[in-house]
Amino acid sequence: MLRPLPLLLAVLAATPLVLPSAAVADVSGPEIVGFLNAQRAAQGLPAGIAEDPGLSDGCARHNGYGAANNVLEHDETKGRPGYSPQGRDAARVSVLYDSGGPWSAARNPFEEAPIHLHQLLAPRLDRMGAAETGAYGCATTLASRARPAPAADVSYSYPGDGATGWPAAQTAFEAPYTPGEKVGIPAGTRTGPYLYVLFDGPDLSPSSRAQVTRATLSGPDGPVALATVDNTTPGLVGYLPPGAELIPRAPLRPESVYRASVTASVGGSGVAARTFSHRWSFTTGLLPNAVRFSTITRFPDSLTVEGATSDAPGAVLSATGPGRSVSAPLDPGGKATVGFDENGTWRVCLRSGGPGTGFVSAESCRNVSVPELSAFKPAEGLPPDARIAVRVTPAFELTTKLVRRRSRELRVRVSCTLGCGVLASGTVRASGHAVRRRGGKVRVRGRTIQLKSARATLSRAGSRTLRFRISERDARRLKGRGPRTLRLLVRGIDEKDRRTTVTLRARA
Repeated sequence: MLRPLPLLLAVLAATPLVLPSAAVADVSGPEIVGFLNAQRAAQGLPAGIAEDPGLSDGCARHNGYGAANNVLEHDETKGRPGYSPQGRDAARVSVLYDSGGPWSAARNPFEEAPIHLHQLLAPRLDRMGAAETGAYGCATTLASRARPAPAADVSYSYPGDGATGWPAAQTAFEAPYTPGEKVGIPAGTRTGPYLYVLFDGPDLSPSSRAQVTRATLSGPDGPVALATVDNTTPGLVGYLPPGAELIPRAPLRPESVYRASVTASVGGSGVAARTFSHRWSFTTGLLPNAVRFSTITRFPDSLTVEGATSDAPGAVLSATGPGRSVSAPLDPGGKATVGFDENGTWRVCLRSGGPGTGFVSAESCRNVSVPELSAFKPAEGLPPDARIAVRVTPAFELTTKLVRRRSRELRVRVSCTLGCGVLASGTVRASGHAVRRRGGKVRVRGRTIQLKSARATLSRAGSRTLRFRISERDARRLKGRGPRTLRLLVRGIDEKDRRTTVTLRARA
């Protein structure tokens, strides 16, 4: 019998931390079940799943428990805030997500989580509850799999036969592992789309076993290298319905026709194994694409974006402001600089993809008000790759960038010559290969502020950005108070424990 999913298979959001976005409406159980039925029907899978109000209520209660305790787990502890027997029972038979929504007609939060999605596609799933409340989501997959057996053997696929516009690539993510990791595909690998096959028959059950004996995929370039898993693969036993997943080891060609086939031996639970074979075709769409950037730094005559990424090649940074627009390509290190010195509001965008690239168009934009950015010019004699910039409002922000050698540690102490009370914190944002991060906070009042940074240990040459902020109230006190002097003490400790101290001075 399929056992309930443990805590380890909770889906975690695979996205970087972002600024809070506008609140979105909750998604109800009937809505989610309706979205899933439409998704299944569009690919030829049995639909008509009934929404169970009791199970949906349990899901909603468990979402509340997760939010109250800041946890994502398949159980509840009696006595903790938000505990309820209904929420506990729903959690034990559900797939869960946190910050992966909102669920909609165009978006299933589990699309990149193969184990979880496979359960939602199970042919015998007939009744379920679901709820999305705030950032938390829950959908029962094991509460009821009592759909009547088919009159004859049948095979289903996702994508269905003849599907068009199918994603040509994906990066699967779920905790603690994806199916690909069980067959040698490292976590975070960009592959072709997972192809799902599901088997059913008059004498089969949700716990029947399917073992792939042959699988193929061919496209415009000929045979495609595949990895395959099924519900007999170690680590997946008991978690998948009778069926298999075909995993192209590399992204497919966009806008191309592919033909797949699979043969499996299916049986178990007192039923003699027999052969199932299935063939189908689908057409890919454009490759998915996303662009991101983490830092904007304003210098006296330029603006620099750092920590930028783009799935599509050839990303371009543009800044559109008073009377003109400037642009520059993104370099391989995720950095781009555009030059300008006009005041006013500038729309800064990173864009990639589009016609002729094979990737979906994508952009990420922010507004920058130039008068709010006060640039500090480094003193003479600094290391050639050291930079300093300060943003006065809406928050005071100091950014330093130093390229460093192996095993060096960076600590920064900042002194403010003004009399100011400050509540400050330090964080490390890795644009290279941080192997350890630890944050710290120091609060000091008086004429001088001291700020102890977080600590970063580098496993190889790279860069780190340390950012310090004070409250908007203190930022307003600093703004317009005349010249300001910053004194930075940077201490590097190399692998031979040789200590060097560099003093950086900058004046507004």
